Amino acid sequence: MGFSFSFPILPLFLEEDIGITDPLRLKTWVGLIHSSAAVTLAIFAPIWGHLSDVFSRKLMLLRATFCGAIVIGLMSLTTSPWQLLVLRALQGCLTGTVAASTVLVASITPASHVAFTLGLLQTGIAVGGSIGPLIGGVVSDFFGYRAAFIGTAVLMTLAGLIVLKWVQDDDFKPSPERKAKKLSLLPDFKIISGSSVLVKMMIVTLGVQAAISVTAPMIPLYLRSLAERAGEEIVMIGSATGVVMGVGAASAALAAVLVGKFANRIGFRRSLLFCLAAGAAFTIPQVFATNTFQLALFRAFALFFIGGTMPVINAMLAVSSDNHQRGTVFGINTSVASAGAALGPMLGSFAAILALWTVFWVAALILAASFIVFYLPAKERGGAGGGAEAAGS
Repeated sequence: MGFSFSFPILPLFLEEDIGITDPLRLKTWVGLIHSSAAVTLAIFAPIWGHLSDVFSRKLMLLRATFCGAIVIGLMSLTTSPWQLLVLRALQGCLTGTVAASTVLVASITPASHVAFTLGLLQTGIAVGGSIGPLIGGVVSDFFGYRAAFIGTAVLMTLAGLIVLKWVQDDDFKPSPERKAKKLSLLPDFKIISGSSVLVKMMIVTLGVQAAISVTAPMIPLYLRSLAERAGEEIVMIGSATGVVMGVGAASAALAAVLVGKFANRIGFRRSLLFCLAAGAAFTIPQVFATNTFQLALFRAFALFFIGGTMPVINAMLAVSSDNHQRGTVFGINTSVASAGAALGPMLGSFAAILALWTVFWVAALILAASFIVFYLPAKERGGAGGGAEAAGS
């Protein structure tokens, strides 16, 4: 909820508070600032994941949460796009709450329940993501865009205090091999390269995150263009953005728990293929939306299936890796996801130069390509990937 509280208003903040009024320059800065956190997270996520295997998964979650509160709180003081860019890059260096919590949950959950439990976790993430834009949009409309960053800092601090007080990982014991390597900051990438299943999962993760992030930064600008096209008065764009993104996140939350519940029954592979195909198909109608209601409805359908991919991906990663290596595996996967999240806004910025609606076509094509990659058979080269293949068959 905290991260999504201030996420939707970034383009509006840059335009109205920072003073970037040129449309081309605004789209470029939106793409750069959104991508910067993803780029640095891609670099640092494997390091934090490796250190979680060595020291403590709870410690990594606390680091991500409290650092996020500080860095995003400082964004409320920015007066130039360069300052916001630097803080967003620093955010990527120091945060990564989703990866940290996913590793912790996967480590304490029996393999037979991992898809359902990670689905519940993803639902919590998505529910927060649906509430955050709704409240953040209203707060920004009534109290200013800077208040949204302060709201994020407060929520992240509360989340960190919850972890500090009630989350326990007393049973965590790093392997002797990890203890011997604890002075090394670099993870062992051979864990991934030795399993073709894990490699394919990383590629799918890249595609899903890129598809999501291609469209999300442009939603406020797209909504405004719809209002202009219809000759309507342009008011409360922050709230409208919050509604559209909140409805989509709520739909993803519902999908996460439903898909997580049924993936073990119908197979991980079938579940993921279906979600990728349906996600691509339902992304296209957003091109033809003519008002906020239609865009919210179409986006809800698309994100239902796109959101359903996440618990399946996380479950396949969990059953494909040893418990002592899960921090590293999920850290590398977070790095790949961040690379996708960095690539998406860049592609979206270039596509939006032609027309804002082209970002939805780009997202659909990325999801279709991810479907093809995952559909192609993988010949396992040994390692830990067999568990995921067995679960998916």
